[in-house]
Amino acid sequence: MNTQLIKKNILFGILHAAFLSPFIFFMLGMPMILQMEGFDSKLIGMFQMVGLPAVIKFLFSVPIDKFIFEKNHYKKWIIFITILYAILLFTISFVSLQDNVYIVLLAIMLTSLVATFVDIPLNALSIKVFTKEERIIAGSYKSSSFFVAALLGGGVFLLFYNHLAWQNTFIIMSILVLISLFALYFIEENNKTIKEEPVSFKALISFFKQKNIGIWIFILSFYFAFISAIWVFLKPYLILKGVSPDNVAFYVGVYGSIIGFFAGFIASIVGKKFSKKSILILFAFVNIITILSLFSIEYFEHFSYFALLFVVTLSAASITFSSAIIFSHIMDYSRSSSKAVDYAIQSSLFSLTRIISAVIAGIIISNFDYKVMFLFEAAAVVLVIFVIYKYY
Repeated sequence: MNTQLIKKNILFGILHAAFLSPFIFFMLGMPMILQMEGFDSKLIGMFQMVGLPAVIKFLFSVPIDKFIFEKNHYKKWIIFITILYAILLFTISFVSLQDNVYIVLLAIMLTSLVATFVDIPLNALSIKVFTKEERIIAGSYKSSSFFVAALLGGGVFLLFYNHLAWQNTFIIMSILVLISLFALYFIEENNKTIKEEPVSFKALISFFKQKNIGIWIFILSFYFAFISAIWVFLKPYLILKGVSPDNVAFYVGVYGSIIGFFAGFIASIVGKKFSKKSILILFAFVNIITILSLFSIEYFEHFSYFALLFVVTLSAASITFSSAIIFSHIMDYSRSSSKAVDYAIQSSLFSLTRIISAVIAGIIISNFDYKVMFLFEAAAVVLVIFVIYKYY
């Protein structure tokens, strides 16, 4: 790999990690903070609605395609959106979570919308900068930047919160986002714009008319949703079990991200040896083992350091395995004639059911307890396995 290619990948990696880390903090850090501050599990589930902008992400390209800058089109869009992103993060730092939790929720949802928006010109810029031959390597670097973002958003920022409090944590996030813009100075953009095909109603409907699409829609909607709910509530659960906030941030946010990184390699190896149906069932069984392990800890009231390490390791691996096989299928079900639209539809469905699942899990915990939630999620995964075995 030549030096110039490495440089470009590092620059884009900095941008991806900086922009994504606050969003991960909203999705996976806020549940722990809300538990620490004594908020109800229903509210913790509701905070997952900050991911709703991802459901309509495919519509965000419209203004970027309509308002064209003659020079550095995408770089300018990135700069303008990022400045707004940083201002919103800075503003949230002055809103009291205890006194104005619903205002905080709305402010974070607005900030998440902007965070999702900036991803459009950033991805378009990478398409312009990297040649077709370089994009495979660029994709691997992008995946690595996601794990860096997970380390920051799910671990380091929580440690900041534990020791520097709410306001300073968000100020640091806003500064990090702004500083990352300096990477754009070293990225050269040509003046050619990329025209995306407009999303039409006909294109949307045609996706659902594919042969045997029903079973795939079921898998897409429910395969990942239940283990995702477990991952969302893992930090609040550990706080409830008496684990210190620093240890939760380190073991789930930092250690969990490292496990996820290596689990990705394992998933790629398994993917080469088995059929996709077998992999779907195999990884779903890993999900069941993860959930039942948590249920047994709660039912027998036996929690230890070994149990902590075991469930975090299993949970992180389960999340990675499940997301890997689903994203692989999403690419398979994206037709060559309408890849962008098909990918957008599937990503939207995937995001929507994941959010709904987390909200339902929060309601179950609030009205019953964690044991009932764990049993519900395990039973749901069993149903998914049965449907895959019978109909896929």
